[in-house]
Amino acid sequence: MRGCLACPQKKWQTFREHDNAVKQRLFVMKNKKNPTNKTKTTRSARWQPSHESDELVFAVCDRFLRQLGVASGSASASELGLKEEKKGAAAAVSHWLKEHWGRPDLNREKIYPLFWEAAVRGFLLLEPPMEKLLADRIGVQYAIDANRQHIKVVNSQGDVASKHVAAAAADTVVDLIEQVAQEKLSQRKSGEPVPAVHLGMGAGYATMLVAQRIARRVGSGVKFPPLVLHAISAGGFLANEPQKAPATYFSYFDRNFLDIECVTLFTETVVWKEDYDRIKTNPGTRRAFERKNEIDIFITSLAAARHEHGLLEQFLARLMEEKLLERETLDNMYKAGWIGDVQFCPYSNDGPLHDICPVRAVTLFEIEELVEFSQQPGKHVVLTAGPCGECGASKSEALIPLLKNDKLNLWTHLVTDTRTAREIMSAEEQS
Repeated sequence: MRGCLACPQKKWQTFREHDNAVKQRLFVMKNKKNPTNKTKTTRSARWQPSHESDELVFAVCDRFLRQLGVASGSASASELGLKEEKKGAAAAVSHWLKEHWGRPDLNREKIYPLFWEAAVRGFLLLEPPMEKLLADRIGVQYAIDANRQHIKVVNSQGDVASKHVAAAAADTVVDLIEQVAQEKLSQRKSGEPVPAVHLGMGAGYATMLVAQRIARRVGSGVKFPPLVLHAISAGGFLANEPQKAPATYFSYFDRNFLDIECVTLFTETVVWKEDYDRIKTNPGTRRAFERKNEIDIFITSLAAARHEHGLLEQFLARLMEEKLLERETLDNMYKAGWIGDVQFCPYSNDGPLHDICPVRAVTLFEIEELVEFSQQPGKHVVLTAGPCGECGASKSEALIPLLKNDKLNLWTHLVTDTRTAREIMSAEEQS
């Protein structure tokens, strides 16, 4: 024993074995005194739907929907491959799990959380309905070239409209990813690797919802090509709202399922004009600017001026609170006709506003560059223009210049909602 203790590692191993042996003897003695003693179940050990496998969760979702079809009378049990049962949908699924999965613990009350878990994992994604006639009317009213620009109007209203617009925009992006991938594959030479599709994402709540939906489509059977995700701007300056920064969207994409590369933009969201050229050459920004021409699909939204949830409006308000900006500067922007902004770049009905604003957003594309980008073959800009996702306020006034003014013609695919569509139609009719 003395020889073993001379070695510190063996000494620690000996003490650890001795300690474990003592604990084992104490456990045996305690259970002899109280043979009915059982390990207490902690709160964390309770059943959670998130603990179940993908296979079981999907099976429950599929079975439950078929049972609902029988219960509603829209289909017979034989048509859906089910036995004729008079149980309710949840009870029938629970009985099926007991018989075929050996899971008697999954009672009727647990079927509903499992069904919601299927939605959370992306096995159940609703596709919002479209108003094609209204979209066509907008195209005619604003003289939109349907061969070059595409409009979708989501038939949704109320506080969920912004989420449904984001869902439709995400589905549009998924279709474009497949289209771009096929175009690149057709041009690939023998022996070359499969080309990646480059996806640029701007800042804001709407684009965050789009990114979430695209990532969830991975679990719905869509086969994605290799992707390169580009952050178009830093996007985040509010410490309590980091989810609005494009770099945080990258975490939605599971690299276990996708071949993904990320190009992040590490810098301030907005800087003083005189610092802009220097910021673009910093190590955290230079690489992102050098690779911006690789982007195939650009996802962005717009914000309305004078709106409390607009990121540029919030940033300027913060500067005024910190006594770094005079109120007169903001008033001058309003007088110049500031009506909205895209990627923190303000514009009026007449075009982009540069000189009137004392700060500049650090973004890979200014408005003029985005207009030029959207006109290149094989390049796509998906603009989400639904109501504010936080309060439901309309952005129709800010959208109209992007439809009418060639200097602001920066989109190839527009996705909006029925209320916004009717408002911009009415505004044009009255003008």
